[in-house]
Amino acid sequence: MKELNIMEATVCTSPNPLTLICSRNEDGSTNLAPICFVSYLSFNPPMVGFAAGKQSHTGERVRETGSVIITVPGESLAGAVVACGTSTGAAVNKVAEHHIEMQAVEGSDIQIPADTKLAMVATLEQTLETGDHILHICRVEKFLGDESRKGLYAWNGFGKVAPAVEG
Repeated sequence: MKELNIMEATVCTSPNPLTLICSRNEDGSTNLAPICFVSYLSFNPPMVGFAAGKQSHTGERVRETGSVIITVPGESLAGAVVACGTSTGAAVNKVAEHHIEMQAVEGSDIQIPADTKLAMVATLEQTLETGDHILHICRVEKFLGDESRKGLYAWNGFGKVAPAVEG
């Protein structure tokens, strides 16, 4: 075995589930951020965590509002997900810029992309500084899913976005 850096290590663990973190901007619009640093943390109560860079607009919005919807985007959003990762929601309305069709979620003021395989409606419980990121620990209030859709994964580290294929 040889020593690897963290980016080389991510290739060894690919594919990684890819999520769009949906948060509410100050103007009420939805901010979208593609993040692979997401994990289930607890079954009872259901909790998930995601890590966002310390300067992340998304992390700031979630910490300020206390609410988030973590989604697994459908395959039609592959190009838009990549494009969303190239700008900050502080400066760009990514939904409008990338023409992403959105849908309401009952009980939330945050919208999600219409092509979504899984949505986890969550409340921020705690944050923890982790190196150059902040871990956001969230209690999931409800899970919404559409098993007919193919979710996106990050391949080759984070070099490619595509569904996973069995077999």
